[in-house]
Formats: sequence, C-alpha cells, structure tokens
Amino acid sequence: MTTPEENLGSVFARPTANTVPNRAQGLGGLVPNRGTGSAPPPQGPTGSTPPPPKNPEDAKETPPPAAPSSGDTPPPQAPADPPAAVEAEEVEAEEVEAEEGETEAALAKTKHRTTLYVSPALHRRFERYVRAARGRTNTSAVLEAVAAKNSTTPQIIQESKVSVAAGNELFPEDPRAVRYLGAGPVQIQIAPTYAQLQVLDTLTAKYGFEARATWIAPVLNAFLPGKKEKVPE
Repeated sequence: MTTPEENLGSVFARPTANTVPNRAQGLGGLVPNRGTGSAPPPQGPTGSTPPPPKNPEDAKETPPPAAPSSGDTPPPQAPADPPAAVEAEEVEAEEVEAEEGETEAALAKTKHRTTLYVSPALHRRFERYVRAARGRTNTSAVLEAVAAKNSTTPQIIQESKVSVAAGNELFPEDPRAVRYLGAGPVQIQIAPTYAQLQVLDTLTAKYGFEARATWIAPVLNAFLPGKKEKVPE
C-alpha cells in the first residue's frame, strides 16, 4: 500500500507581507498525540512514567485536621494526690474511726438513772434482797431478776394482769383500769449503763409496753423471795 505524498509547499513557502506562516501546520500527524488536546504523560526523575495510584481515593489530598472548638476542649485534669497526702488522709480516717469507737465504748459505760414504780410490799421485799448480799445494788438486783425470768416473762405478765374496774359481758374492760401485780407508787432508782438500758427498752417494746416498770414490777414479784402478790379471787 502506497502512502499519498503530503504537500508541504505551504509550510516552506515564502511569507507575504500580510501572512505569517504556521510552520507547525501540516505536521500534526508527524508528532504523537499532537492536535488531540491531551498533554504528554508526566516523566519521573529517571525518565520513566510513574505508575498510576492503586486507589483513586489515595490520590486525593488529605485535608488538614480541624482545630478543636472551645466546646471540644477537654477539661484540665487535676493533678494526682501525692503519696504523702494519701497517707495523711488514711491516717486521719483511722483516727476518726478510733475516736468514734472510743466514744461508743464510753457511751456504753455511761450510767443512766431511771425510776421503777412498785408496790410498798414489793419494795420491802426488794430492799431485803439487796441488803442480803454484799456488793449487790438496786441495778444488779433488777438485771438479775430480768435475766432469770426472761424465758417465762410473757407468762408472768399474763398471769399478773389485774382489773380494778368491774366489768360485764356486754362492755369490755377499760385499759386504764388494768394494773399488774407488783406495781405501785413507791420508787426504786436504778442506774444501768447505756447498753443495759438499750436491752431493757428492746424488751419493753417486745412485750408491747411504753413504760419499763409495767412489766419489770411483776417480774420482780415473781423473782424475789417472800410472800408474793396474787390476783384477788
């Protein structure tokens, strides 16, 4: 196949006064990729064409990190307590616990005076019992009686109930007219410790009374030697 000859006369023609020849005209076919509008591929430092990026996303420029706003600024962290401060706090806590323990122990040993009311006959029996043993006191005698009769106290209270008002089958008895054996107007002073008084108050609530003497009087009547008071027939 014969290639037709290209006319290059216009390229090498003598320029006239009004024309400027374009010497590149007609040579577009001789230069690769000329006239197509595409630029030649970039050359690397060694003259070879660099390979294209594997991922198009990798070729994108990574935007610089945004500066944190005032609302995103983390709060400053407080400096850690030095070991000496931690040890001082632990020592102070131990001292506070020791003081509380000493206070509770001292409070438990504190004497609390309280008054019991018994009948004159029960008071005489009580005085004789206290004087019968050396070192026995009003407090120790009462606590001894309560401990000795602890298992049978509910039965003693029930059997010591006396009604001073006449009742009948139609109307129930007046609770204010009920008394218990051993109760009366004579005072007995005792001074238990705070811990002992707590036990007495717990028993008082257990038996359903507000005053300690209400149930302690019949217990003393059942415990003390001598002639015991009985429910009238």
